[in-house]
Amino acid sequence: MAMVPRMRAVSAVVHETEADMRRRRCYRYRYRYRYEDALAGDCVIVYSYDLPGPGIAGGLLRLGYGVGRLGDALRRIRYARQGLREDESIPLGDKVGIAVDVVVGTTHVVVGACDFVVGACDFTQYARGALARFRGKSSSRGKRSDPCLRKRICEKRKYDVQFEDLPEEAQCIIFSKLELKEAVRSSVLSSKWTNMWIVGSKLRFDCTKLCGKFSSENYCTRALNFVEKVNRVLRLQHGKVVETLEIKVEFYMILAFHLDRWVRFAATSRTKNLSLDLVPKSYGTYSDWYVFPSEVLDGEFASRLQQIQLSFVSFKLPSQFSGFPKLKRLDLNLLRVTRMDLQDMLSGCSKLEWLSIVNCDLEDELIVDRPLSHLQYLRIACCKMTKIELHATKLKTFIYHAAQLPDFPTITIQAQEVKDADIAVTDSTTFEHALTVLPKMFARVQNLSLRAYLREKPPAFLENSSKFSQLKHLVLYHSDKESDNILYLASFLRAAPLLEELEIHFNIKGGSSADTWHLRNLPKCPYKHLRSICITGFKGDHAQAELLVHAVENAPALEVVTIDPANKLSIYSSQVDERLGASIARRCLEGKILPKTKLHIVEINRDEWVVIPPAVNF
Repeated sequence: MAMVPRMRAVSAVVHETEADMRRRRCYRYRYRYRYEDALAGDCVIVYSYDLPGPGIAGGLLRLGYGVGRLGDALRRIRYARQGLREDESIPLGDKVGIAVDVVVGTTHVVVGACDFVVGACDFTQYARGALARFRGKSSSRGKRSDPCLRKRICEKRKYDVQFEDLPEEAQCIIFSKLELKEAVRSSVLSSKWTNMWIVGSKLRFDCTKLCGKFSSENYCTRALNFVEKVNRVLRLQHGKVVETLEIKVEFYMILAFHLDRWVRFAATSRTKNLSLDLVPKSYGTYSDWYVFPSEVLDGEFASRLQQIQLSFVSFKLPSQFSGFPKLKRLDLNLLRVTRMDLQDMLSGCSKLEWLSIVNCDLEDELIVDRPLSHLQYLRIACCKMTKIELHATKLKTFIYHAAQLPDFPTITIQAQEVKDADIAVTDSTTFEHALTVLPKMFARVQNLSLRAYLREKPPAFLENSSKFSQLKHLVLYHSDKESDNILYLASFLRAAPLLEELEIHFNIKGGSSADTWHLRNLPKCPYKHLRSICITGFKGDHAQAELLVHAVENAPALEVVTIDPANKLSIYSSQVDERLGASIARRCLEGKILPKTKLHIVEINRDEWVVIPPAVNF
C-alpha cells in the first residue's frame, strides 16, 4: 500500500504527457498498433480514444498494447535476420525500429501495471464506502418501517465552521449555559468575547474557590475581596435576567448587609433558583445567624422561585405570604424557623417534588395541612420532631435519620408508593418494634436500609409479624455481638418473602470463634427468591456462622455469596481476625453451598492494622 501513491504519481505524469503531446501533434494508431505518418497541417486539438485512459480497464488495455509492441520488436528482429549471413549485422534502420518498439512496449507495460493497481485500489475503496452506505440505509429502514418517516441518506461532509462564524445570538445562548468560571476563562480566547461572559444567567459564587481557604487571621481581608468580586459581577448583570444565584461563604456579621443586597438583586433579576450556603466550620459556637429579608417574598419573587436552598439562616415568613406556587425543590439545613412558619411554607408549596430538612431546631410536631401531591423525595435528619404528619401520595424515596425509631402514630406519611427507604437511628430498639412499625409505614417498599441498635431479645422468631410484601433489597447494619441478637436478624428475612438481595454489615469486636461441627439448626424457612448474600465484618463468630449457614441452606435460587471479613463500620480492622473469619466462612459453607452458587471471599492483602473510612455515621 505504500507504493500506491508513487504508482499514482507515475500514471498521472504519463497521462498528462500524452495529453500534452496530443494537443501539439495529433497521432492515430491502427488496430495492429503501428504508427502512421503524422497528419499534415496546423495543430488541431483532437483526443484519440484509441489510447486507453487510467483505471483497471485502461491498465489492462495498455498492458496488452505494451506486450504487443514487445512482440513486434521480437518479430522485427526475426524478419531482419532472414537472408543475412552470419557475419552481417542488422541494418541501422531496423535497429532503431526495434529499440523504439522495446522502449514503447516497456513503458506501456509499466504504466499499464500502475494504472491497474491504482484502479484496483480505488475500486476497493469505493466498494467499501458503498457497502457502508448500504448497511446504514438498511438499518435506517429497519428502524423506520413507515416509508413516510424515512430520511434521505446523504453523504457526510466535513464543514470547516469556526465558533466565531455562528450568529451572535447563538454565541450568547452557548455562553449563557456555561458556568461563570468557565465563561470567564473562555473570554480570553478572543477579543470579541471579552465581555461575553456577562450574558450568563447562572451565577455561582464559592468563596473558597474564588479567594482560597479562610482562617481567623485573614478572614476579613478575604471576605472583603469576595464581596468586591461578587459586587463587580452583579453590577455588570444589572437589568438582566439571572436564572440562578448561588452564594457559598462562611457567615460572619460583616457579610449580613451584602447578603441582603444580593438577595434583593435576585428578587429584581427574576431569579428562579436561589441558594445561600452560609454554614461556618464551627457553627455550634455561633449565636448570630443570617436573617433572611422576608419582605422580598411579598411580591412576584416568591411566585417565580423554583428552587431554594437555605443553610444557617434565620427565616420568618411575611404577614402577606401567599406561598411558592412554582417551587419544586426545597433544601433546608440549619434553618432557624418556627413550627408555624415551616408549616405555612410547606402548605404553600403545591408543586414541591424534593424536600430535605436537616439539623433544623424543631422540637415540636410538624403537620402539613395541604397535600403535597407532587412530592417524590423526602429527607428528615437530625431534627427533634415529636410528630410528623403529611400527605404525599407520589412519594418514592424517604430518608429518616434521628435518635429514636418513630412509632407508627408519630410519623403519618400517607404514601403508598414509597420504593426506597433509609432509616437510621442512634438509640437502641427491639426487633419486635422494628418489625411491627416499618412494614406498616412502608407497605410497598422495595429497597430498605436499616441502621439501628437492635439489642433486646424478641420472644421468638416473630412468625406472625407484619410482612414487607414487595421488599427485594435489604441492607442491615448490626453492632451488637450478643449471639441471640445476631441470630434474630433472620426475622427480617422471614418478614420479606420476595427478598432477592441481602446485605449485612457487622461491627462487632472480638467474639468466640465458631465451632463449625456444632452449629445450631434454626427453624427452616425457604427464601425462594433470594439470589445474592453479601456480609461484611464477618469475624467467624458462632452466631454469624449459624446465620450464614441458615440463609444459604434455605435459599434454593442463590447465585452469589460474598464474604468480606473487613469491618466497614470501624476505624481499625485486624488482619488476624479477618483471616480467621475467612477461614471459618469456608469451613462452615463446605458441602452446604449449592454447586451453581458462586462463593467469593475477599482476600486479605494489607498491613496488620489499617484505617478504613466509616461507611455509616450514626
